[in-house]
Amino acid sequence: MKHPFDLVRVVMICIMLGASGLLAQTSHTDNNNPLLVLMAALSSHTKTPDQALDPMANPVERDQSLKRLSDPHYDLILVPNDSTPMPDGDVSSVPVRVHFKTENSELEASATAQFIKRGSTWYFANYDFLAVPVFLIVVIIICCCVGVSYAATVLVLRSRLVKRGQLTPTTTFRLFIPFFWPSLFRQTAA
Repeated sequence: MKHPFDLVRVVMICIMLGASGLLAQTSHTDNNNPLLVLMAALSSHTKTPDQALDPMANPVERDQSLKRLSDPHYDLILVPNDSTPMPDGDVSSVPVRVHFKTENSELEASATAQFIKRGSTWYFANYDFLAVPVFLIVVIIICCCVGVSYAATVLVLRSRLVKRGQLTPTTTFRLFIPFFWPSLFRQTAA
């Protein structure tokens, strides 16, 4: 090697060959994992939701799961949170990051995808990973109740202050701060 850059070129070529071999090996491993293949097939619409769902599931639960993917133009991306081990039994659970979007809704969350093996074929046990978490529903309901209560209290205080002719710039400012509400209620009650 006559030039110092020749050594750099040789090292770079070795690194590139090693990286391409590693990528090929990773891709080959992913293609052998039936759970990753099934997630990719559902995401890419290669399999319909009906084909990817456990055919022996309880009919009521199966219908509920299929309703979650009733929009044929859904956009679904399932990304395993950790490396997905090869399944060794007849059931498996995989923690995933879910991105789901339809014309009317969108979901971005962490969930667990559950799989079941029937014969030699793997299926999704359900599509519960697309359900809105109960915790989020409770938080939304509480936030709505707090917002409605706040607005109702402000309106009641304002109407009382207006009736008494006590609505001034200072009381208007205090009207929107809950800390001042007890004194404003005492003021309008007198």
